[in-house]
Amino acid sequence: MSTRISRRELLQQSRNLLVALPLGSLGAALAGVDNSLRASAAPTPQYNLAAALQMSIYFYDAQKSGPGVTGGLLPWRGDCDLSDTAVPLQPKNSNNVGTNMSASFIAAHRQVLDPAGKGTVDVSGGFHDAGDHVKFGLPQGYAISTLGWGFYEFRQAFVSTGQDAHMMAILRWGCDYLMRCTFRDSSGNVVAFCYQVGEGSIDHTVWAPPEVENLARPAYFATSETPASDMCAEAAAALAIMYLNSQSSDATYAAKCLDYAQALYRFAVANRGLGYSGGFYNSSGDSDDLAWAAIWLYIATGQQSYLNDIIATDSSGHYTGYLKAIMNSTQDNWQNTWVHCWDAVWGGMFLKLAPITNDPKHWYIARWNLEYWSNVPHQDPNDTNFLKPTPGGFMVINTWGSCRYNAAAQLCALVYRKYTGDSRFSDWALGQMNYILGSNPMNRCYMVGFASNSAKHPHHRAAHGSFTNSMSDPPNHRHTLWGGLVGGPDTSDYHDDATNDFVYNEVAVDYSAAFVGALAGHYYYYGSGQQPNPNFSTAETPVNPFFVEALVNQDSNQSTQITLTLHSDTTQPPQFVTGLKVRYFFNISELLAIGQSINSVSVAIYYDQNQYLPNGGPVAVHGPYAWGNSTTVYYYEFDWSAYPLWYTRDLEFALIVAIGSDYKYHWDSSNDWSRQGLTSTKAVTQYIPVYRNGTLVFGQEPPKS
Repeated sequence: MSTRISRRELLQQSRNLLVALPLGSLGAALAGVDNSLRASAAPTPQYNLAAALQMSIYFYDAQKSGPGVTGGLLPWRGDCDLSDTAVPLQPKNSNNVGTNMSASFIAAHRQVLDPAGKGTVDVSGGFHDAGDHVKFGLPQGYAISTLGWGFYEFRQAFVSTGQDAHMMAILRWGCDYLMRCTFRDSSGNVVAFCYQVGEGSIDHTVWAPPEVENLARPAYFATSETPASDMCAEAAAALAIMYLNSQSSDATYAAKCLDYAQALYRFAVANRGLGYSGGFYNSSGDSDDLAWAAIWLYIATGQQSYLNDIIATDSSGHYTGYLKAIMNSTQDNWQNTWVHCWDAVWGGMFLKLAPITNDPKHWYIARWNLEYWSNVPHQDPNDTNFLKPTPGGFMVINTWGSCRYNAAAQLCALVYRKYTGDSRFSDWALGQMNYILGSNPMNRCYMVGFASNSAKHPHHRAAHGSFTNSMSDPPNHRHTLWGGLVGGPDTSDYHDDATNDFVYNEVAVDYSAAFVGALAGHYYYYGSGQQPNPNFSTAETPVNPFFVEALVNQDSNQSTQITLTLHSDTTQPPQFVTGLKVRYFFNISELLAIGQSINSVSVAIYYDQNQYLPNGGPVAVHGPYAWGNSTTVYYYEFDWSAYPLWYTRDLEFALIVAIGSDYKYHWDSSNDWSRQGLTSTKAVTQYIPVYRNGTLVFGQEPPKS
């Protein structure tokens, strides 16, 4: 992910300004309820919505962080960011190690932050943000809450397609993380909430899978000293929704989620202020986040105070609740020209608020946004304020991740249908989903892995799997990022399927959050008879990561100089491997013939890459050893077993012979097992075998006599 800009800046760029207008006549409170406003015939999905929903959830398996990833549903993902389990409990130093908390705050609350006295805090788990590996607060909370929202509204779609268990596992992974990051005192009050782990400006300097990154990952906490009410509120909303989603299957866990949600909300209300993101997700305000949390807490508890926090007014009708951020008083109205997204959850909030209050204004705001997006005529025939479609008919509110915003508008349209019966907007949304899944001028599916014409080069480090910190190496991704929704087209329907294009082709947890819910809603209304793919599999062809390349630098009757490259190209998943050794076999029959022995042979190391690398050191050289009972075949063993290796280690060495009693040299490498086939060009060789923990894992040994 590259630098994200705030919603306010996006609004300025696209001139989609939020406006307040006099209320005027609203007409029917629930426009679109009666049958005259419904489409005459339901549209037809062009793609298998059940299979699309099935695949879309796997993207979140690809985004998992922490221990417990290895052995999951994707063979190319493994445990990572293990330093997050023990972040030093100290103010962040010049090396970006530690936290944003002051020394005095840590001292005052150490018993809460570190009850075991380890000097660290565990903030592991959660999801990587995008193609990078930072855990950013706003998109994390938004993604978990919006995923939960889609599941809450269209749970039957997940059940009918057999995806409910997978979806609940993803939601639980996210909510477990949010609660692990919440530190509460003995009274249950929140003292600190960790909302970000990692630093974008550091993380983006490396292009490698998360399993093998070794970067500083500072942790940022919301506290009374450093508020982040926007982040805390998003987490509270996610946990309140999880309470609703899990109360029938795990009442104990549900109760825990609700308890944490209420505590985080109280903490956010008491400590207003926007959190830090390093400039990547600049929040425009916290009122929408607090309202989003409050409406779900009201749904979960029925406590009127949560609803009052949103809609309260003073005696003159001026808003004192969160609505005052967008409207001055009950005499005003608001037209939402944006969309439900990581920095603006008003759209989703009004869709939950309106059915509760049945206030015509709340219904107007919810409906007007959908009219604006869909070009379905406004209730007011004189209102011509609409979003302009692309030539191909796609609605693009911003070209940076256009599909995410469009998918969010689709989810809103489907939820509106659920509570009003109005199918006009959901019918429009199905056409937009058909576009995303491949019916567009580029003839491209914007969900990775779904079709032969799917985008194949998402901006995603883990799926790309580079060994060389390069977006162009390898030219094709090592792994399929199943279900990932790439950024999407611009206003001319153009899209660039390039790994280095983070505007058109990045993926992110906030991109797919509403997309999953929209697919569920579409399946619910339009996918009758469709079935998920029974043969879908994320399995990959096993690849042996261990092998040797070698070349001959010099060869004479005095010595043979070799450069070998040991490969530990682990990709399923990437990991640092210990216990690796290599053996180089050679034959001394020509020396024995003139009266010399193995004692006439020595080895010299000319270059050892490993000793210059972090956490590296010199290769250990053992031997020479006789091979079995042979008196002519010997080997030297080059031993990296003490070092964790990933990718390659170069070693340049020479076998050198002493001069004979006749004052001549008699070295002849042509009969050496490991010399065969080698040239001055580096190539893979089977004759320099590799061992892991004493077991042969690559190559061929000489026959034993």
